[in-house]
Amino acid sequence: MDAREPASRVDPAKVASAWERWILPCGVEPINRLESLLQRKFAEGQQLGTGDEEEFRARWSRFLDAIVSTRSYRPAIQEATDPLRIRSLVARTQAGGYSARDLPALADHVGGAPREVRIDIAAELLHAAAPDRAGLLTRWVWNPERGTGILAEFVAPGPTRFEEVQARLGEIRLELSALGFPSATFASVDVLLALAYAARLSEATDRSFQGGGIESLLPGTLGLASMILGVRRWVVHADS
Repeated sequence: MDAREPASRVDPAKVASAWERWILPCGVEPINRLESLLQRKFAEGQQLGTGDEEEFRARWSRFLDAIVSTRSYRPAIQEATDPLRIRSLVARTQAGGYSARDLPALADHVGGAPREVRIDIAAELLHAAAPDRAGLLTRWVWNPERGTGILAEFVAPGPTRFEEVQARLGEIRLELSALGFPSATFASVDVLLALAYAARLSEATDRSFQGGGIESLLPGTLGLASMILGVRRWVVHADS
């Protein structure tokens, strides 16, 4: 980082505001359910490091299905990605060998898609393999190259490196713990960011269709957040 470049900072007041606006109204049970589904997703990601090739292919397909940005590329990714490289990534991450700093290089473990999509996949793998140490670094959270993502709701100025994004996510996790939402992993941060992002998307949809009725066909904020986080296939709740 250039010495003249201001360091990014988390605004605790904005985290507290989002907690009150998006998490508390959902109720304890739905939020706990969403967090538990994330833990299930992490476990599935960790299983990519085990089993035979047939089991890997099935697990890899489910893992990719949970990442929205892969939709147009899934067959090509399946064809172009070496299972041994993914297993190595998962195992080495679990052993502490990889961190946010390594994310651009880890994208080279994945084939069959543009670089930004491969970074999303590598970010999900890193997060699932070590959810207690690695936050979610996909583009909807924050894209350091473009300076876009929901993290702008809580952090200023925008981080310019993945390891800086990771540090800010850690600070948000601490703020959530202080507010009464502790978590053994970064799942609490995932929930907050996904709800905030879902709310932004819902507001944009309402403006676009100007109350024409189509918004009633879309999932509620919790349902949309579950889609963003890739756990929608397991969710059954009132606002779905």
